[in-house]
Amino acid sequence: MAKKVVDTWKSKNWYAVMAPKVFNEAKVSEVPALDEEHLMNRVINIPLKEITRDLAHMYISVRLRVTEIKGKSAYTKFIGHSIAREYLHTLVRSRRDALYIVFGAVSKDEVEFRVKVLIVTAHNCSSAQKTALRNKAVDFLKNKIAREPFGQFIQGVLYGKASTETYGALKKIVPLRRVEVYKTELKEVFDVAENQAVPSAGQEAQKTQAAEETAEAAGE
Repeated sequence: MAKKVVDTWKSKNWYAVMAPKVFNEAKVSEVPALDEEHLMNRVINIPLKEITRDLAHMYISVRLRVTEIKGKSAYTKFIGHSIAREYLHTLVRSRRDALYIVFGAVSKDEVEFRVKVLIVTAHNCSSAQKTALRNKAVDFLKNKIAREPFGQFIQGVLYGKASTETYGALKKIVPLRRVEVYKTELKEVFDVAENQAVPSAGQEAQKTQAAEETAEAAGE
């Protein structure tokens, strides 16, 4: 007797993912989950362009954590962002120096997080100039973060304002090619840290089709 195959994909509920307040809590996608317990605290990675509808943000992804569920809506908070490595690599060329800087900071509203910055110079520079760039970048950004609420600073990062202002503060030391605040990470402690990329419509269809084909094969 053929064993009946249970299609767990079809048994899942779909929840609307709502962006954080910094993005006006707009609906950005939908994710499947068996129930609220399996969805709460889940980390969702999503391209920024899915939130802003701006193709200029196609190389930026944001990390959202589900913090509240109301009905079939999953509300999230921002816990980090990153710029694609492929894009960062296009900024680095021969006869340029690339400085990667990592430091911790605390915002005006006492949110702790880590910041990662890439500085690309216009030409090779000395060790003393590199040290000056690193120190100035950290001092400038730490002071800026301390004066701003977390949400305001993150908006400035995602829309390029923070990178532009840092560039302006550093360009007097040596000529620069680019400055990018390429990653932020909120300081968190969680028992659950499941990561999930938001599935596309094509992926959803493929999973459903595969489940149906498995069920048909088992019944033959």
